Amino acid sequence: MILDPREGVCGICHAVAEEVCESGGKIVAYERPEGVIARIFDERGRIIGEGLDIVWSSAVLAAEIDAGLIPEPMDSDVKREGTSSRADIERVANLYGYGRVITPAVVALDAINALGGRTVIKREGLGVVSIFRDKNDGEISKSPITYCPTCAIVINAARTDFIADEIRKRLKDAENTGKKKYELGVENIYEVRGGGVRVSIRREKEVLADRTLGCCIAYGTVKAEIDAGIISGKSSELFKAYCNLCPLKHCWLEKSMGALGNIALSRLSELNIEVEVTAKGYIIAKIPDDGIIEGRGTLCSLSALTNMLLRSDAQKILKPSPAKWKR
Repeated sequence: MILDPREGVCGICHAVAEEVCESGGKIVAYERPEGVIARIFDERGRIIGEGLDIVWSSAVLAAEIDAGLIPEPMDSDVKREGTSSRADIERVANLYGYGRVITPAVVALDAINALGGRTVIKREGLGVVSIFRDKNDGEISKSPITYCPTCAIVINAARTDFIADEIRKRLKDAENTGKKKYELGVENIYEVRGGGVRVSIRREKEVLADRTLGCCIAYGTVKAEIDAGIISGKSSELFKAYCNLCPLKHCWLEKSMGALGNIALSRLSELNIEVEVTAKGYIIAKIPDDGIIEGRGTLCSLSALTNMLLRSDAQKILKPSPAKWKR
């Protein structure tokens, strides 16, 4: 198994998950009030790793670490820069809970924009940080290095009192899909192969969604929730519209969406280009140019960056270095 640091902890998580599935193992996750618990089973059905984190993907990574599946010396960096501290897990659970991070992250983005400020993300180490800036571009707060941009935004929000208060107020009576799944007593089952993820949702012997295909653990889970009828209405229609417009499925590279987005974000961070994240129905990632270059996602800024590359002029975005020819 070859793990590429450029793909970040998200790409590493999916690469290890694919190895688990190829060897006959199984990956499952369960929504809980405090977040998500993920378990990894070996080919004999024995639990070899368990992890708790704020969302499915990082919980799977925590379980991979617990199972000893991340090779040394990378394992310590992956744990430090890819999983959340117990204190941050508790802070995020106190905002909304049950493994749902995108909804509170969108409220946080809106709250910063309402102040005339902005939110930027960048790669640090194997993970991602988010920075909230005020209307004068001063730093309000910065997240620790964590799994992905959405995780970084929601952890940053949970650590920033006035934003955390706004999230709790706005979401006090909001429907929580993770809570609904917890009350139904379902489990999410993941099969990772060829860069894609098939997700099944089961309640005891009842199959609510059967091997729904997505471009990563997060997108696959939400698509399965739609198939199961757990998510419906405007959220479902917006998600379907994004997937219908996304060109990645037509040039599948056998990499998860997060791995590809991390490679783009890594290059942009090398160039000291700030990536600004907003929420306007979709998650929008944008960078300055002669105009503004932007990409769209629904759950993740990494998917928005991949979308940006596929829909825009990659030469303007990544600014390739001149070739060096040997004589």
